[in-house]
Amino acid sequence: MVQANLSDVNQVSRQSDGSAGNAAPPEESACLSPTNARPSDVRGWLDHVRTALGGDGTPHAALAGLDGMAGSLDQLVDEHAGMAEELLAVYEQLGVVFEVTRRLPGLHDELQMLELFLESVSRSFSQCAAALVRPNEIDASDWVLIGGGITINAWLSQRIEQARCERRTMVASTPPSSSVFGDVSVEVLVAPIFSGDDFVAAVVLARTSQMAPFSASDMLVIESLATFCGDLVRNHRLVKEVRDMSFATVRALVNAVDQKDPYTCGHSVRVAYYATLLGKTLDMTDAELEMLQWAALLHDVGKIGIRDDVLKKTGKLTKDEFEHIKEHPVRSYQVVKEVPQLAAALDGVRHHHEYYTGGGYPDGIAGRDIPLAARVIQIADVFDALTSARSYRAPYDWKNALSIMRAESGSRLDPALLPVFVNLLEALLADGDEAWARVTERAERFAEEWHPALGSD
Repeated sequence: MVQANLSDVNQVSRQSDGSAGNAAPPEESACLSPTNARPSDVRGWLDHVRTALGGDGTPHAALAGLDGMAGSLDQLVDEHAGMAEELLAVYEQLGVVFEVTRRLPGLHDELQMLELFLESVSRSFSQCAAALVRPNEIDASDWVLIGGGITINAWLSQRIEQARCERRTMVASTPPSSSVFGDVSVEVLVAPIFSGDDFVAAVVLARTSQMAPFSASDMLVIESLATFCGDLVRNHRLVKEVRDMSFATVRALVNAVDQKDPYTCGHSVRVAYYATLLGKTLDMTDAELEMLQWAALLHDVGKIGIRDDVLKKTGKLTKDEFEHIKEHPVRSYQVVKEVPQLAAALDGVRHHHEYYTGGGYPDGIAGRDIPLAARVIQIADVFDALTSARSYRAPYDWKNALSIMRAESGSRLDPALLPVFVNLLEALLADGDEAWARVTERAERFAEEWHPALGSD
C-alpha cells in the first residue's frame, strides 16, 4: 500500500505546475531510497511533498499514506532512542559488574569491596560527585563517608535515612541552603545497599545544573548495582562466618589434643608461629604460607588417637609404644584430608617427622623428596620441643636448643633451611632474655591474631 501511494505522489509531482516541480529537486526525491534515508531527511521530504500537493486536486489517498508513514517514522525513532538508552544502561551495569568481579579475588575485607564498587560507579558517572555513606559502628546516628566531594549535612542524612527505611532508590532536588556538592549541587541520587536485612551503606551521586538530570535509566543502573554490591557483601560475610567457624573448630581440636598432655599445651600454636617466621623469610607466597600455617597447627592433631599411657609416659618408650606414637602423623593426615580446602596442607602434616637422610616416618622419604612445608615444620617443631618443658626434663634455653639443632643439620634437619632459621632467631633474640620473652609471647598469641582465608586461593 505504501509503495502504491509513493508511486502516486511521484506521478503527481511530475504532472504538477512549474512551482510544484521546482519544489521537489531530484536530490530530495532520492531520500525515498530505503538504503540511504535518514528519519530527519524523510520527514523533511514528506513535508515538502505535502506542501507541493496542497490545494485543489490534492490526492487524498497519497497524503493519508504520507501521514501514516510520518507517524510510523516518529514512533520508530522514539522506540530506537528508548532502546539505545536501555542498552547503554545495561552496558554500564555490565561494565561495573565485570570490573568488580575481575578484581574481587584480590580483596580481603568488606571495606575494600565497597571502595572498589565506588571506584567503578564513579567511572560510570564521571561527571557527578560520588560517595558511599556508611553507618558509624560506634555511633549509629552518625555517618562515615567513603570517597570525597560530597558533604554530609542534615538534609542529606534525612534523604539517606528515608532511602534506607523505604529500601528504594530516590532522586531529590537540593535546597539552596543545603548543597552537598560545594555550592552548586541541584540534585542527588541516593541508593541504599543491603546485605540481606542489614543496611550496609548508601550510594550518593550529586549533579550540578550544568549536567543532565538523573534519568529513569540512571536510577535503574544504580539500583541494580547497589543490589549487586549488597549480594557481594552478603556472600563475603557468609564466607567469613564459615571461616571463623572452621578456625574455631580447629582451635577446639588443637586444644583437645593439648588437654591430653599439659606439657605440650600450646605446642602446635608456637610451631605455627616459628614456621611462619621461616616461611616468610623463604619468600613463600601468601597461599603457600597459609597452607603452611594450617599444617603446622594441625600437625599433631592425630595424637588425639594415641593412648594416654604412651603419650604421658615419663620414662623411655618400649619399641611397641614408640611404634604406636609414630602413628600420629598418619592419624593427623587422615583427619585433615576430610577438609577439601586443606588439601595443600596435607604434605606438611604427614611428613613432618621424615629425616633429611631418610629413616624417618611414616614413609621414609629423604632430601628434597620431603615437601618444603614438612621440612619447615620439622625445624619449628624441634625448636619448640627443645625449648619447652617435658615430664622427663626441663626446657633448654634457646641458644642450647639451636646448638643441638646444628648437630642434627644434614641428618635429621634440612642443611639449607636450618642456617636460615638460626640466623633469623639470632637476629630476633639479639637483645637476650627480654627479646626471648617477647618472641615467646608472640608465639603464644599467634592463634588469636591469625585470621586465615580458608581455601580462598
